[in-house]
This record gives sequence, C-alpha cells and structure tokens, in this order.
Amino acid sequence: MSATLTDHLHSLPGALSGAISDTYRDVMDHFLKGEWDDAQVDAGRFCEAALRYLEWKMAGTFTAIDGKSKPNRKTTVNKAQQDTSLAPSLRAQIPQSIELTMDFRNNRNTAHLGNIDANKMDATCVVQNVTWVVGEIVRLETQKPPAEVQRLLDQLAERHVPLVQTVNGRPVILDPGMGASDKALVLLYQQAKPVPIHTLRQWAEYGNSSRWTSTVIRGLEKKRQVHVDSGNVALLIPGEAKAQQLILDAGGL
Repeated sequence: MSATLTDHLHSLPGALSGAISDTYRDVMDHFLKGEWDDAQVDAGRFCEAALRYLEWKMAGTFTAIDGKSKPNRKTTVNKAQQDTSLAPSLRAQIPQSIELTMDFRNNRNTAHLGNIDANKMDATCVVQNVTWVVGEIVRLETQKPPAEVQRLLDQLAERHVPLVQTVNGRPVILDPGMGASDKALVLLYQQAKPVPIHTLRQWAEYGNSSRWTSTVIRGLEKKRQVHVDSGNVALLIPGEAKAQQLILDAGGL
C-alpha cells in the first residue's frame, strides 16, 4: 500500500503532522468542489500549521493547537529567514509562500475590481502554493524509501482538476454522466503524462477492453486528440484543448 501524506510526516509531533495533513486535505476538498473562497480560508489555516512547523524546526516547540492560539506570522517568518541552521527552503521559499498565501486570504477580496470575480484564479494560485509547501515539507521530513517519496511528490505535482478526485492513488471522475472519450481526455490532462492504455480504461471505469481500444481510443486517435505509442496514451494539443473546455464547462478552469 502506498504511504499516505501522514505516513510521510511521521517524524513530526502527532498534533503538528495532523494539522498539516488535515488542513491540506481541507484545501483540496473545497477546491475540487469549486468552493474557491473556502479553499482560500483553509489555505490560511494550512499556513498557520506551516508556521508552527517552522517554529518546531527552530525551537523544538510550537504554538499550541487549541483553537485559540495562533503563531505570530511576522515574527516566525522573520526568525526563519535569519536562522542559518535551517535548510535553504525553510529560510526562503516556504516563508515567502506562507506570506503570499496568507495575503491572498486577507487582502485580495478588497482588491477585486467591480463585478470581476477573481476568486477562482486566486484559489488556483493558492492551491499550487500550498501544494508546493507540503511537498517540500515531505521531502525534508520523510523517512520513507525514495520510491515512495517520489510517488507522492509526483501525485502532488499532478494538475488539480475539479472534475477529478484522487482516492488512494487512483483518479476518479466526479461526473457520472461523462462519456468514455471525454473521461479519457480529462484523465490524461489531469495526469500531465502518458498513461498505459489499460490503466486509463480502469480509471474511466470502462468494462470492455477490446472496445475501449478499438472504439474509444482509436476514435480519439483519428481526431488527433491522443497518440498511442508502446501501449501508452499521450494527450495531443487538440485533445488538451478539448479537455480544458470540458473542465471549463464544469466550472473548473
């Protein structure tokens, strides 16, 4: 069984690893549902957990997770940036990412012009930001074998598509009415890399293996939306455009 995010953070105090894992899952849950405001609010909560992680790295203790206490953002960031004993990313990129993400939560709503709603765009930026932070914490703290670490980091680097939710390492299409060809395109777009043809069929929950290859995949090939090579299906530019339109129509891009 693949290691979970919590497994990779096992070296952290339990309350801290739980706070990082739980708030990150909350961010992704709201984002995948298209709940842009809630995703940004939970991203702020994730940053509070990340600030506690910085406190722990510097002092061995962190602000209590009691629903009342909060770490001092400016103090913690400034101390981290000046602490030469920390890894470079703990002094630079993680504090900068925390600052940027929390600024989105606190300041961006007042900056939106007139009736222009940038919440979806903001939430997308925030999700990429917190995903990088959680991946970097995993890279620094995990005690798992390199292959398992790489697997999780690759999953974190996948495109976050609101039509697709990953469950135990397997992507699941959330629209039960989506056709087989469209499922294939959206799944390939989300993976951002070629996928074995039969793995793609399983993810699309398509029963007939021979018809999948001869009808669904061959039909996409004829439209120049995918290319099959050595049993792997790759998304072509027309297929990427179609997948983006499907996601846009579902409220995802």
